Amino acid sequence: MTVHAGPLGTTRGGSRGTCPPAARDTRKGRTMTSSDSFAGLDGLDHDDGLPPLLRRPEAVANPQPVPRLRGARRALLKNPDVSLDEAAANVVTSGAVDPLRLQALVAAEPFGLLTAKPVVGGTLYATAPHPRYLDLDVLPDIINQRWAGQLHTAMDMVPSPFLATVYETLTDATSGEPRAVFTIRMRDRKALGQAVAESMRQTFYAQKGENDYTQSVLQQGVKEPLTLFVMRVVYDDGSEDTFLVTGDGNSRLMSMWLARTGGDIHAAISACIASVIGSLDHPGARSRAEQGWARRRMVELTERTRKNLAAATMTEATRREGHTLTFPAVVVVGARADDGGPLADLVAARDDLLASLHVHVTPWTREAQNTQGMQRVYRHALREALISSDVYRVLSGTVGAQEMHDLLGVPAHRLWAAAVHQHVLLAGPGAYAMNRLVKQEFGMARADRQRISERLAPMALSAYRSQEGIEQALRAFGNGGTITDRVWKQPWTLTQGSDAFKVLDDVLDRALAGETGAVAELTVLGGTAAILDGYITRDRGSKEGTDRGSRTAPFRITPVNLLDVLSKTAGGLRMLHSIARAHVAADPAVWPKQFHTQDGAINGQLVRDGEPVLDKTGEQVIIDYEWDLVYAADPARALATIAKNSRGPLESEAEDVRQRRLLASGVKSAFEAARSLARMHKSRGPEVFGHIDTVDELREQLRQAGEILLRFGPSRTSFLLDEDEEGEE
Repeated sequence: MTVHAGPLGTTRGGSRGTCPPAARDTRKGRTMTSSDSFAGLDGLDHDDGLPPLLRRPEAVANPQPVPRLRGARRALLKNPDVSLDEAAANVVTSGAVDPLRLQALVAAEPFGLLTAKPVVGGTLYATAPHPRYLDLDVLPDIINQRWAGQLHTAMDMVPSPFLATVYETLTDATSGEPRAVFTIRMRDRKALGQAVAESMRQTFYAQKGENDYTQSVLQQGVKEPLTLFVMRVVYDDGSEDTFLVTGDGNSRLMSMWLARTGGDIHAAISACIASVIGSLDHPGARSRAEQGWARRRMVELTERTRKNLAAATMTEATRREGHTLTFPAVVVVGARADDGGPLADLVAARDDLLASLHVHVTPWTREAQNTQGMQRVYRHALREALISSDVYRVLSGTVGAQEMHDLLGVPAHRLWAAAVHQHVLLAGPGAYAMNRLVKQEFGMARADRQRISERLAPMALSAYRSQEGIEQALRAFGNGGTITDRVWKQPWTLTQGSDAFKVLDDVLDRALAGETGAVAELTVLGGTAAILDGYITRDRGSKEGTDRGSRTAPFRITPVNLLDVLSKTAGGLRMLHSIARAHVAADPAVWPKQFHTQDGAINGQLVRDGEPVLDKTGEQVIIDYEWDLVYAADPARALATIAKNSRGPLESEAEDVRQRRLLASGVKSAFEAARSLARMHKSRGPEVFGHIDTVDELREQLRQAGEILLRFGPSRTSFLLDEDEEGEE
């Protein structure tokens, strides 16, 4: 057998041109799919050559006409362990290479080869491994990707085109029973295509390219089966489309499209979208004509590959197409709870199944781990009736600000979306149950404020994901956030109303009157706004010093401790209220105002807690920096810290004093470093000190410093010293 690799982008008799996978064929007036552009692979930017061939591609049968699939579909739906509807069964059967084999796998009589997979809360039932066509109905995992820490929601001012909404379990409209089918909402077919592109792109670039198995695919195809789930996409116009989506195998699926298209990720994305979804310009779900045309193009591809495999010389195109026509897969077709009834949470079962397939199934970033973990916490809370379905919709980020107001009655602003997350997790008796779910989800023996805030941060602030500098706010929120003693596990609610400013004014009035629930509510609203607007940053972001400026403070204090101090004074509450009002106004002319937080005398004038801070012109002073809040929270401590860190004494000290201080500090640092390296020498050897030339240079410098001290420094004359010196002579 001869394998023709040839120059990149050419086959026998081929020449370089430009024919992208989704180009327009003007001669026939239709959009070309990936299959069209693979006739000669002309013009594609291929990967750098072909690896050694370990297994020759096998000839594959043509896809069966849809009418011949009815027997397999009936056998699938008849099996008592299967919980699919008609559309889902169509997708499972239509992409199988051998429908008769699939029919035998799922037939209830005389036997069935469905595999039972124990998961949390029940059992999933999957087909035994069988080959499926790559181009028919199979998409990568577009939701809950392992990189999706940057959750975009419908609440965001700049919503992402590929909203990272969550999978939900499909419920049968007639019986009300859950199915073994995911359901998601998408704006239209174009949004679905964008989500697919993001999934493939992120998978390709993640972990420095370690997820790219293109070379392996070109050597021997895909041998490890992919795990597929049925997914129902509901578009905004009410139409529905059904696909299979990878639960396990995103990297292998992406690598197959890369192998098909020559190693270019953009070409692979275009080919996948064009072949599986179709034209992104068409509204609604795929029509029967589009699906039929896709099957006819698949027939052409399989026939061409079989013919070329029979030739004496196997071209590059034949090798690429032959190894990417089909792949082995298992498809989850049923779900049953431990009590024998239908499984209510397919999403949790999927996550548990993946945990049994991999050693490391956690997302690639800490934020993504926390995001997806909290999504599961919210799903469990909904199932246990700890939250309502309306609250769950807000928490999952699938509704906008106005719809949140319609559902819950709180003001239509995303600041209240963040507050809803905090109310659900922190307020009242329900906080204990939510605490239990968080500990179970993240495997924690204890869920204190620090751990809770860190895991809640990416979800609570998800409505602000597109905001510039959101990472700083996430760090501050994750360092205790707003979880003061009055917020943590205490009874408080969110005030309803349509006017955000009137609601804030009402909350302030009740907080100043001593209502503890209002104090907690204002702490959450004002504290969240202060974190988002940079008036409160993480503890390690504050710096001790005397300069009033951005990201500095006169003394260090954690966000939660600062909010705790402010919430106990009338002036602090007024400042939190003012910050929240300025945040909601989002107007450059509206600034938060400063208030006194203690009674006392300022420049000989008596001031009281809660009165405005006025400058010499009688205007109220505004809050510019975190410095202003920290100083106002504890003026006495601020003044003491400023005095301690004043640069005055250092600038006025004599030069000889300064140099002695530098000498003592340098010698101490050198001695401690030498001792530390000496301890490391026991386990790692002399190499810890660096190159021998460097060590010699350091010893010479130390010797010269010692000679300078001995020659020019004061001497302590003694008989013993003189005797030693004489002996040395």
